[in-house]
Amino acid sequence: MTVFAKRLGAKTLGVFVATLTAVAVADDAFNVLTFNWSTGLTVSGSAAVLALLEGLTARFSGDKDRPNLSR
Repeated sequence: MTVFAKRLGAKTLGVFVATLTAVAVADDAFNVLTFNWSTGLTVSGSAAVLALLEGLTARFSGDKDRPNLSR
C-alpha cells in the first residue's frame, strides 16, 4: 500500500468520524436509542465522499504523497 493511499484512508475515516461525532453532539440530548442514525450516517458518509474526492483531486495537482490541496 502506498503512502498516498494510507494518508487518504486516514483522512477519509477521520472526516467520517468527526462528522458523525459533531452530528451526535449537536443532537439535543444524545441517546443511542433515539438518535436518528440514518441521518447521521448519511451526513457523515457524504462528508467522507467529499473528502475522498478532494484527496483524489489533490493527487493530480499537488504533492503525489499528500491527499491535500493545500501545500
